Amino acid sequence: MSIYSYWTQFFPPRNGATFTEDNLPNLTGKVFIVTGGSSGIGYELCRVLYAAGGKVYMLTRTRSNAEEAITRIKDHYARKDVKTGTLQFIPMDLSDFRNVKEAAQRFLDSEGPDGRLDTLFNNAGTGGWKDAPKTPQGDEYHITANSVGHYLLTRLLTPILTKTVAKSPKDSVRVVWAASILVEMTSPIGGITKEFLQDPFSEKHAGVLYAQSKVGNWFLATEFSRHQSESGPFGSGIVHIGGNPGSYNTNIWRHVKDLIKYYLVYPTLRDPVYGAYTYMWMSFSEDVTMEEAKAGNYATCDGRWHPGQRADLLLAIKGEHEGGTGRSKEFFDWCEERVKDFVN
Repeated sequence: MSIYSYWTQFFPPRNGATFTEDNLPNLTGKVFIVTGGSSGIGYELCRVLYAAGGKVYMLTRTRSNAEEAITRIKDHYARKDVKTGTLQFIPMDLSDFRNVKEAAQRFLDSEGPDGRLDTLFNNAGTGGWKDAPKTPQGDEYHITANSVGHYLLTRLLTPILTKTVAKSPKDSVRVVWAASILVEMTSPIGGITKEFLQDPFSEKHAGVLYAQSKVGNWFLATEFSRHQSESGPFGSGIVHIGGNPGSYNTNIWRHVKDLIKYYLVYPTLRDPVYGAYTYMWMSFSEDVTMEEAKAGNYATCDGRWHPGQRADLLLAIKGEHEGGTGRSKEFFDWCEERVKDFVN
């Protein structure tokens, strides 16, 4: 890791985004899910995909927020010469596995037997939250809302993603996983500690809990790409990619103390539309391939590959037979154990 690596993520090159709303290809006939689509990066992503003709499902927790967001998006384009797509809300609380399963089924029912899913954007999440409550299943909140809930959603939607692969260009069906600059700044050695996997409530610091959950998303993207096979439960031909969309002025900061928020964080925050541009690169760029995904390559803001992650994190995505620690696969298996009662 270098100072440049941090600097280029907080202050990326000006006008460096490869994909923007001005050059996105026509998405008519394509289907997308955006979790947490009613605000922040997710809202901007829904807006841009809708404007390009995509069929967009907004999976988020609060109906009133989703309906207000959909109205704003439609009103924004009502008088513009744009052939828009569709927007549909499905309620989902990522901290509740039963609710996640219900949301996945609602999507599948809506799409029907001939449906498709071109990209699943695992965007939603919570920031660091001191004294966060347990989830309905009694699990630690941060890792569930940010990582394990998305793992379950992805598992449940893997069949339709795989079906879409069969009628799509190579490497074009994808799952995008949201990480963070804090993956490399504040996560513990190895990304996720063995002690945490043994007892998730052993870690009390909200910032560390958040950072570990974002490391978890990178690990899951890497392991999903590696675990695929023609007949296995993890699908085939789906490119999973993790990365840091950047730092933005969104409501993810609502649980952060005002002193930190206003004086240390806000000067570095950008408009969330740039986070949507990063996701668009992760979803549509030809530079993102299955080979890159299996290697654990990590995207960063405005659509670029990371210049070089921390050495201990790179060891974590390697197996012990490769000289690594195997922590990435260990976390993947841990998530599978957590959701096993909800995947059938």
